[in-house]
Amino acid sequence: MDVKQLKEYIYENNHIETILQELGMHKIKWHDNHRYITCAFPDGDNPHGCIIYNSEFFNIESITRDVKNKAGYKPDILSLVEFIKQEQFFECLKWVCQIIGIDYYYSFDDDIPESLKITKLIYEMQQGEYNQEERPLKPISEKILSYYKSYINDMFANDFISYETQKEFEIGYDDQINRITIPIRSEIGDLCGVKGRLFKEIIDECEQKYLYIEPCARSKILYGLHKTYSFIKKENKCYVGESEKFVLQLWSMGYYNSVGIGGKKISSQQIEKLTRLGVDLIFCFDKDVTKKEIETISDRFVDGVNIYYLFDDQNVLDEKESPSDNKEKFEYLLNNCLYKIK
Repeated sequence: MDVKQLKEYIYENNHIETILQELGMHKIKWHDNHRYITCAFPDGDNPHGCIIYNSEFFNIESITRDVKNKAGYKPDILSLVEFIKQEQFFECLKWVCQIIGIDYYYSFDDDIPESLKITKLIYEMQQGEYNQEERPLKPISEKILSYYKSYINDMFANDFISYETQKEFEIGYDDQINRITIPIRSEIGDLCGVKGRLFKEIIDECEQKYLYIEPCARSKILYGLHKTYSFIKKENKCYVGESEKFVLQLWSMGYYNSVGIGGKKISSQQIEKLTRLGVDLIFCFDKDVTKKEIETISDRFVDGVNIYYLFDDQNVLDEKESPSDNKEKFEYLLNNCLYKIK
């Protein structure tokens, strides 16, 4: 779910009052030619207890309650939903979608004019996010997983992904194409794709080490978040790595608060989702990623988000080695090479 587009949809279709009513807000009143709304909280009686500004941003001011947004944004209508329902952010998004009558995976781009689609395409190309083969994020049938063998494997175990972790993340095997299967799930747990890792230690130049057996919108996924969300909130920090393997290796080490972004590039949707976690973000990219590249990524986050980077200025890692490939190295980097960027 694209948060920015969701708020624009709410604004353009005048759904704000419906959401407030479903939340139990009352004494709802429009002011200044629909420029803003005042209302009382479900268990309050102050008619000006909450003020919601009627724009695509839906920023709010709360007089009687401390509706904070730790994500670096000003509190908005989604912050209010999270505050009242006391549920994790992405479940709140799902609830809002149900209230306004759209699917969680609704494609907002289907409704926009061709001229605006071109503008969006140009923006994505400028941001380095454009992918001709990218598609909307959609759930796929769980039945697909029954086509694969429920096998754990020694190759992953030798790469410090324990058998227990393999079972936890539903790692399997496709004997038709000789690939280890890695289910890709959305932040609310729906199956959205399957990635395959060639079951060979030595990969020929003509072979693809990884490919999507069931394609999915990689740039719209934070791998592992459906399992790691509660740990991220508990620890108030999130380790951000490039790959699915990063999450699996950290889970095997006992670090359950991580996500993978599927590569070195990060999309606007992934930035939005990371920001909405409202925790410290620690980027743990491979050694070949420069500090300058991480600084460029951090500049795309709003002010107020704490961003750190494991920068191997002591040459602890081998060339192209991931910080998660070795527990001792990972913990050494955490204790000695952790720097705040923002």
